[in-house]
Amino acid sequence: MNEIRFALFGTGGFAANYLEAFKNPKRENVRLAAAVDPYAEDCALCPLYKDAETMYTEQKPDAVIIATPIHFHREQAVQAFAHGCHVVLEKPIAGCLEDARAILAARDKAGRLLNVDYQLCYDPVMRRVKADADQGVFGAPVSLKVIVLWPRGNTYYSRSTHWAGRRFDAEGRAIYDSVLNNATAHYLMNMLFITGAPAEDVSCRTFRANPIETYDTAVMKAQSAGADIFIAVSHAVREDEIQNPMFEYRFEKAVLRFGAPGQRGSDIRAVFTDGHETDYGRVEQPYMENVWNMADAIRLGVPLMCSGETAIMQTMAVESMRAFQPEAVPFPDRLVTRSETMNWVKGLASALWRAFETTQLPELGENGLILPGQAKKPQEA
Repeated sequence: MNEIRFALFGTGGFAANYLEAFKNPKRENVRLAAAVDPYAEDCALCPLYKDAETMYTEQKPDAVIIATPIHFHREQAVQAFAHGCHVVLEKPIAGCLEDARAILAARDKAGRLLNVDYQLCYDPVMRRVKADADQGVFGAPVSLKVIVLWPRGNTYYSRSTHWAGRRFDAEGRAIYDSVLNNATAHYLMNMLFITGAPAEDVSCRTFRANPIETYDTAVMKAQSAGADIFIAVSHAVREDEIQNPMFEYRFEKAVLRFGAPGQRGSDIRAVFTDGHETDYGRVEQPYMENVWNMADAIRLGVPLMCSGETAIMQTMAVESMRAFQPEAVPFPDRLVTRSETMNWVKGLASALWRAFETTQLPELGENGLILPGQAKKPQEA
């Protein structure tokens, strides 16, 4: 069995998960041959390089894993393809659609493989749901909606002054780091993964409570494969208002639910119109399945679980949101509570819950977010 040699770009942050995974590879004759990180001092698993060209010259890996910030994805992926490597790329595929398309063009020119780490696409439970959706078990999709409320403090936004919440880096490379292009990107992507079609007729509302260039709160509506899709997400709610991902996917013959108010995770359960139910099991989102999927694709020719064509749908949706609303609306100071640790918006969580329940886009009224037709009264704290 031929050995498959990976190189890893980045060793800190999320990239550290890849280092951990390669301590006990899930496939035979698969190893980490090199790492590239100009800021790291050492790497216990493999030779460490400060620059990519030296690594490519000395190691000649079969595939690379790019776990660096968003604005490096294009140049590092294109470079890898030029060296004849397959590419495993952290999500999102890129900061903008132009960069994403350049990556796909480089892949096609090189005749190599690309997969992207939207973890839900690799989850065995979610893949069983996807297979049944594709086979028509649930009937046609009607509406899919998601809510995620994940408070994020000042430390989160200061994790990198060069890219957190930024549109571009100092060299003009696209980042567009935001709540919907980073932490909660998986849940927008998953709706498109299930329908198998890009978002169309996109409309949205984006807001910010933090001093960033993008947004920390977003509500989006769109169509995908004839179904309504809706997502409400925020990093600007109180810490006691956290809501881990919760979704409801309605089809002609069944309703699929995951999570519940105040609950962390759950099984995916389908309730059919004829009364029977199917429990698909608990979603675990296993890390690093993208690596083993790539190894199997190289060695055995198995399909990629999240190809570039799948991943680009999330980038298309987020870019459509920017076209619909180029600038996020700042929450007024009177609504924002600021502390040494975080900024949060009074009444925001309850407003987003109402939006989720009604699948309506909220507006910023005098006293906070309101829904169309809602009385303009102060929101509860």
